Amino acid sequence: MQTSRYMTLAAIGLTSLLLASPTLGVEIKKEEGTLPSQFPYMINVPANWNGIVINDLDAVANKGGKLAAYLLDHGYAYTGTGRHPERMTRHDPLTELDAQVAVIKMVKAKFGQPKYTIQYGCSGGGFVTLAMAEKHADVIDGAVAFNARGTGGMAVANTWLDLPYTLKALLAPGSNLLVAPVPQDALPAAYDAWKPVMEKAQQTPEGRARIALAVAVSQWPTWGAISNPPKEKPKSDLASLQAAMFKSASDGLANAVNRRQLYDNPAGLASWNTGIDYARFYEVGADPEHKAIISKLYQEAGLGEEGIAADLAKINAQPRIEGTPEGVHYWLEPGRLLEGKIAVPLFHAHGLGDALLPPHLLAGYAVAVEKQGKSDLYRTAFVDAAGHCETSVSEATAAIEAMVTRLSTGKWSDTNSAALNAAASTLNLEAPRFVSYTFKTPFNRAFYANTKHPF
Repeated sequence: MQTSRYMTLAAIGLTSLLLASPTLGVEIKKEEGTLPSQFPYMINVPANWNGIVINDLDAVANKGGKLAAYLLDHGYAYTGTGRHPERMTRHDPLTELDAQVAVIKMVKAKFGQPKYTIQYGCSGGGFVTLAMAEKHADVIDGAVAFNARGTGGMAVANTWLDLPYTLKALLAPGSNLLVAPVPQDALPAAYDAWKPVMEKAQQTPEGRARIALAVAVSQWPTWGAISNPPKEKPKSDLASLQAAMFKSASDGLANAVNRRQLYDNPAGLASWNTGIDYARFYEVGADPEHKAIISKLYQEAGLGEEGIAADLAKINAQPRIEGTPEGVHYWLEPGRLLEGKIAVPLFHAHGLGDALLPPHLLAGYAVAVEKQGKSDLYRTAFVDAAGHCETSVSEATAAIEAMVTRLSTGKWSDTNSAALNAAASTLNLEAPRFVSYTFKTPFNRAFYANTKHPF
């Protein structure tokens, strides 16, 4: 296996102290510092350690959270890193993997061989978790990922391109609205210019119909959100469903414009839509529920079914966006692009209302796992909630406990939604929201090592 380039380097700025858990008063051995790679790190090991390490890319940010407190109180060690301080300008998942390996090896050196080491994470941390499951079976035994980026930067960058591109084509063709690239120095003005366009469109039947069409073509969720996610699902009437899609589109657009630099800054524009047939994206990839909503909205606006076809043609007629060879090839590097060849058990879950990383990203990764013949190591689950990484403590703990059972017995216990909810309910925490879900369409922007691209 690959040896971490950081594993032999001494930690900088190390502190060591004993802390008491705020809930049960468990004594905790804690170490904090900064790796030579400039990743902050922390190691928390409770006095009643059960021998299991939960390692998290976002441990430093999450150390004061409810999940960390629950895990420590129940005997788990909670370790990991924070994000790199220059992540937005030179994001590299390979260095994130090295940082996790360095911390895990440090835990072993200081506290002895763990019974199990489980990589855990959400969002970018979820991607690191998938990558650790593929690349670092030498240091972890299992992995639990929520709301991950699927196979990597290519799938996300292209998904983040489709939403603003289709919205601009339908609402403001020929305008100066930025889609991609969006230079850092163009913010926040670039996104501010979008706001009145979206608000004006939402005031007309035609605009509301076209916003919904963009959501469907781009495979964003109906009940989607990032900021201030609604707790309740929309009612079944057309107005409520469209309002939910407007929220999903608005939050997704804000993120796509304001944060696509994460993928473009390292080496160049990392997404493209040359050769993409958006009418086919709608025909093959749009959820049947979306199509039913859109049909009604177009009828209500007096545009009819022919209006849908005309608007799809309008999207296809717009000037295309070309990526750069350097920007694309950067994300083709193994470890930045995943192949589904997992080497340890992986529990992979996603929130169905995630408007930052739409849930079809999981569908794309699941196909990769199946292609590699690794389905026996892989289980998926879905949380019926709006928002990004809105996983509750009960849901995260149920997933972790399912992984512990898999590691201790060599077999998966029942991981369907009913079993997970039952397990989570015994914790006397928040009501769990696992649901059964099957994707009805393939992921339009699925990207694998053999996927054709212009470069």
